[in-house]
Amino acid sequence: MPSRAAKLLAALAGLGLLGVVELVLQLAGTGPANNLFVPERRGQPQVYAINPLVAHRFFQPQHRRQVSTPASFSRQKEPGTVRIFALGESTLLGFPNPAYASFPAFLALMLEDRFPERDFEVLNCGITAINSFCVLDFVEEVVEYQPDLVLFYTGHNEFIGPYGITTPFLRFGNNRTLIRLHMLLQRSKIYYYLKELIHRLHPEEEVSFGMHLVDKEVGLFDPGYRITGENYRANLEEMLETARGRGVPVLLSTLVANVKDFHPLRSECDGTEPALQLEELLRQGRLQEAQRIGALALADHPDCANLHFNTGQLYLRLADYQAARQEFTLARDLDRLPFRAPAQFNQIIRELAGSAAGEVLLCDVEETFSAHSPHGLIGDELITEYLHPTVYGHYLIARSMAQSLEQSALGQGWGRMAREGLKDYETCAQQLGYTLWDEVLYRNDLILFLRKMPYRELPLVLRRRLADLMRDQLRDVPRLAPAARRQFREKGGLEFLRRMQEVLLPEDRHLLEKGLRQLDGQL
Repeated sequence: MPSRAAKLLAALAGLGLLGVVELVLQLAGTGPANNLFVPERRGQPQVYAINPLVAHRFFQPQHRRQVSTPASFSRQKEPGTVRIFALGESTLLGFPNPAYASFPAFLALMLEDRFPERDFEVLNCGITAINSFCVLDFVEEVVEYQPDLVLFYTGHNEFIGPYGITTPFLRFGNNRTLIRLHMLLQRSKIYYYLKELIHRLHPEEEVSFGMHLVDKEVGLFDPGYRITGENYRANLEEMLETARGRGVPVLLSTLVANVKDFHPLRSECDGTEPALQLEELLRQGRLQEAQRIGALALADHPDCANLHFNTGQLYLRLADYQAARQEFTLARDLDRLPFRAPAQFNQIIRELAGSAAGEVLLCDVEETFSAHSPHGLIGDELITEYLHPTVYGHYLIARSMAQSLEQSALGQGWGRMAREGLKDYETCAQQLGYTLWDEVLYRNDLILFLRKMPYRELPLVLRRRLADLMRDQLRDVPRLAPAARRQFREKGGLEFLRRMQEVLLPEDRHLLEKGLRQLDGQL
């Protein structure tokens, strides 16, 4: 039998061979690059752009998508230029509206106006469906490119993004150290080619990318929920430490989500008689009876997100806004498909920013949205669906960040501020090229997105939201220029609205049928 020394020698030889193969593959430049930034064109190594394939290692082959953000910059920053990197997920891309109307675009416009002596590069590095594990991976690279500020808006995908406890993508347990080691392994070319080989030999069925992929549930009091919060805190702490180590200022933003008008996707009491009865009583406006039934149901199901949401709707109608806020917040946090960051995450953000005062600038976007929402309850007025802001919401985020920067020592070092204040929303949207046509076009996309929400049965509040959006279309399409109206029809916009009527409540369907007939005549 071979000796222990011979076995060790054989193992080391095998590892050495793997190392040589990895080195050759790395030097040959095969496979997609792992870096966030790559040279924009061959022969121009000093101009960098976001690597369209950078997210390849975070998703299985059947779920990969290219990053389409067109940000580019010179390796050597020009004198007088303020370079800001914005890191996060799909909110940074403006989804479901265009990226050119997202808050990084508004912020660049505002800072150029307020600090006329400086040029600003606000580089939007948002990537759909990633989370803080991925963002942390990028921070270590971003600090190498002479940033004057790194801003973070991240946290909604901690459960469902790569490595999350309910993710349909890559998962490697809940241990943060093992996850980070696995991420390091994913940078290997050997790992990449082995994964590609497995996919070719055992191809997974191609499915569309979306929320429907997530079907694993988790409860607020499950151990995995707690561990996710701990990992989120640790990831943010490491991001801040990385930036601090390079002397890079940080702006940390709280997160916003729709609590007033977005029904939880999954509850422990979905389909039960009390839950269905409470929703029907609210629909009929029988509030006293709804209050009685709701109280009894919550006594039996205190952790049911569905019941808390509809109880919040009840308190809203009764004008008890503080009680409504508490119920809506509980409903969000108890949602067993946690696409929205829980209250705990904003608490973590505020604590970390507070403990690093002077080094980390806090922008409390949640507070800003509450101040601009009826009765302080964030809903459809500023959020398109469950967490992505409206275009006006993006304007508010940028405005809040610009004001925070103006008042900071960092901003005061950027030179003279213009006398004029920040421009209003209409002026900024026009400068960015966001028009009524864009609003109409993307609203149909939003209607379809909401229609496909992964509910077992579409809730009352969503059916009414769809009716409201269709009414907005009936109002705005006639305001378009004649050529745009024709284009709307040619793109199938009118026929699409007709198809969407099937999910509306009977009382809404009747009125919208009449409106669609009138619109048909106008087109």
